[in-house]
Amino acid sequence: MGISIYYDAKRNYRITDKEHKLIEDIVNKYNKEKQFKRGEAFCIYEYDNEEPEVIFSGSTKLPMSLNPIHTYKGCMYWAKCLTEIRKIVKDAQWSVSMDEFELEWDEEKGWDLPIK
Repeated sequence: MGISIYYDAKRNYRITDKEHKLIEDIVNKYNKEKQFKRGEAFCIYEYDNEEPEVIFSGSTKLPMSLNPIHTYKGCMYWAKCLTEIRKIVKDAQWSVSMDEFELEWDEEKGWDLPIK
C-alpha cells in the first residue's frame, strides 16, 4: 500500500505537438534528477478516446518511509514538475491530488498542499 499523486487536465482540444515535446522534456528532466530511490518515475497515461476532454492524466506512487517527511518531499517534487507542465498547458482545467487531498493552485507558487 502506498500514497500516490494523481493529476489530470481537461479541455476541448488535445495536447499540441509543441506542448507534447515541452512536457516530455520536463518529465525527462524530473525523472532523471529525482533524489529519492523509492517511489515511481512520473507516469502519464495514454490518451483515451473514450474521454476526449481529458488531454493529460497520470499518477505516480510517492516514496514511502517511516518518516512521513519523505512522502511530503516526494509529493512536492512532483508538484513542482506538474507546475511546470501546467504553465505549458495553460488553458486547461486541472486537478491534482495526493490520494484524498486536493492540491491547491497558486499563480505565483504553483501546486501545494492545503494548509488547513
